[in-house]
Amino acid sequence: MDILLKILAGLAIAGLSSLFTVYLSLAKFRTEKWWEKRAEAYSNLLGVLHDAKAFSEENLEAQYRDRELTKEEDEAVRLKSKKAESEIYRAMDVGAFYLSDNAIACLKIYKKESSEASKENSWVGYLTLDLDAANKCLNSMINIAKTDLQIKT
Repeated sequence: MDILLKILAGLAIAGLSSLFTVYLSLAKFRTEKWWEKRAEAYSNLLGVLHDAKAFSEENLEAQYRDRELTKEEDEAVRLKSKKAESEIYRAMDVGAFYLSDNAIACLKIYKKESSEASKENSWVGYLTLDLDAANKCLNSMINIAKTDLQIKT
């Protein structure tokens, strides 16, 4: 009888230890997967912000070099910029699931500053303000992502 109690106690301890280990493993797995999804969301958003500045960047560069973009170049940067704008709006709506409140606020500021740039009277002034807004948002978003993902560099 004494051996049976020892065996049952050992089985109970082993069973509880196994359950606890499985619980901790699943919790760690969920946390790691969640971090990966958030990192992917930030990475995609940083790429989109980079694309968002393509229109202003390319047109400003052409202005400084005293040339015009070809029709193909113009269409390419317009398409890239339009797609980026759509993705930014998507990130503002859907991205709140993965992105921090600071990231969403940063995107809202960018959209506001970009919209205000369109009120500029000169073409170069508009391009400069729009590019500044995109660069400011991109730099802020990098810092927000590092903080949110707890990345130390």
